[in-house]
Amino acid sequence: MRDVSDMQRWPELRALGLLVALSGGAQSIGQAAEAVGIAQPNASRSLTGLERELGVPLLTRSPRGTELTAEGQAVAEWAAQVIDAYSALNAGTRAIQEARAGNVRICASLTVAEYLLPGYLATFTSAHPGIDVGLGVENSAAVVAEVRAQRCDIGLVESVSLPPGFPAAVIGHDRLMIAAAPSYGQTWTEPITAEALAGIPLLVREVGSGTREVIDTALAEFGGATIAGEYRSNSALRVAAATGVAPVVLSDLALRDDFRAMRLAPLPVADDVDLDRALHALWSPKRRLSQGARALLDHMIAAQ
Repeated sequence: MRDVSDMQRWPELRALGLLVALSGGAQSIGQAAEAVGIAQPNASRSLTGLERELGVPLLTRSPRGTELTAEGQAVAEWAAQVIDAYSALNAGTRAIQEARAGNVRICASLTVAEYLLPGYLATFTSAHPGIDVGLGVENSAAVVAEVRAQRCDIGLVESVSLPPGFPAAVIGHDRLMIAAAPSYGQTWTEPITAEALAGIPLLVREVGSGTREVIDTALAEFGGATIAGEYRSNSALRVAAATGVAPVVLSDLALRDDFRAMRLAPLPVADDVDLDRALHALWSPKRRLSQGARALLDHMIAAQ
């Protein structure tokens, strides 16, 4: 194993680059600074600090310019090897990033995966045929866990609350609706308040889903939703509601076809029932997005 215990005393890379530039033909510290891309005063300080750290005279300064001492020439040759090694490291990591750019894994909550993501992916893959997108479908809590464990590049969630410290962006909006079989809806003609809604048994998604979090938050003052049935599937909820078991709470995205076919009818709610929500993409703060993941994120933001 290589000994890295003394790294705090190693010279900075920028100072070594200045030394290599001087050995490669730069006639002054100003020219070396220009080659490295820093201001001359900063370059002078870096070289002075390097001489002090190494305890070796590296430069001779005269009206004709700056030249390397014999010791400076030797150090510059070793410094060139360090610069070459760092260049190889940089090139290697870029190659890894470019390879990752062609393979993006996303995890999406159920509503986003079923009703929003297909349109996004259709236009994205048409514009970026070289990027392969893999998809996992979970509820919002499980998606956050996947992102936290860095098992996916981007997570798409419906949750009201987002994990602190995680970068996120809005990629869409929807609204939860209360829906029921048309026969049930005939008895529910006036907008219902949050307090009254909290007392009505509802068909809901499981704890951990963004849909469940939104309805529980909207009714939190009155103890949350009363549960008539709990399902992990949007389709199962829609079928159960259509049989007249109880009203269902789902995204308007999930209910549109049922409304058009008149299998379900929307039920009016009062303004104090806040069922609007933003849909978010989030990713790990510990890992930089690949080029492909960034391209997909930008596409979803622009397409909403």
